[in-house]
Amino acid sequence: MTGTAETTGYRVAELTWQELEDALAETRTLLLPVGSTEQHGHHLPLGVDVYMPEAIGERVAAKSPALLAPPLWYGVSPHHTFKPGTFTVSTETFQRYVFDICESATEWGIEHILLLNGHYLAQDPELEIVVRRLRNELGIEAFHVPLVELFADVAAEIRTGDVSFHASEFETSIMLELFPDLVEMDRATDVPPPEESLPLTDYDALGENKVGWALSAADMEALTPTGNIGDPTVATREKGAKLVESAVSDIRLLVDALETSE
Repeated sequence: MTGTAETTGYRVAELTWQELEDALAETRTLLLPVGSTEQHGHHLPLGVDVYMPEAIGERVAAKSPALLAPPLWYGVSPHHTFKPGTFTVSTETFQRYVFDICESATEWGIEHILLLNGHYLAQDPELEIVVRRLRNELGIEAFHVPLVELFADVAAEIRTGDVSFHASEFETSIMLELFPDLVEMDRATDVPPPEESLPLTDYDALGENKVGWALSAADMEALTPTGNIGDPTVATREKGAKLVESAVSDIRLLVDALETSE
């Protein structure tokens, strides 16, 4: 595969169509980073939910046979519109857009698609439906890959904060590993959620959430003056490296299995 010295893996946007055609002789797997542009507190940039899955996808594609698609920067984020910089689209628009992008990739030979979801929890339901449609209507092997599920076990072992819900310990640690220059740790603030939540719900990415629920923009505004929920001050680059390594390792297992099952 050709590319610049800075290119890691098979970045579709940096290839000519002839180079892409050659790459398809080596892999039929596409990694599609899906995120959101939304507020992430005082200390993190708006693009966190895209930066994370794209960088993780890049590390996967550097070591396993896969193509890395350009990321999707806009997602379902109505609950973050109480702060400037948040973009959001409707559930229907988002599902149709992701499905159409994936369908177009199948037309030039892609057979396996992994939707690397950096805006996990919030738009999981939409991507589950897209995956079902891709499998049932197009007959391709599609997967929804929420990052939080991949690093959950490691996160539970290394966490020091009681709560990491949004722009807190986990996301901040990952950004410190991947994009340290974009993190303003001197502006990070601990914003604890209410001590008690409703039964079967929990303000934590690893919490005991037994029922489906969602926050509105009004809910979020009432919960946090800064935009984050939880304690990002306990985040470290070392934690981020372990979280990223876990996610990359798991995705590689799936990619390698898909490519060797032909």
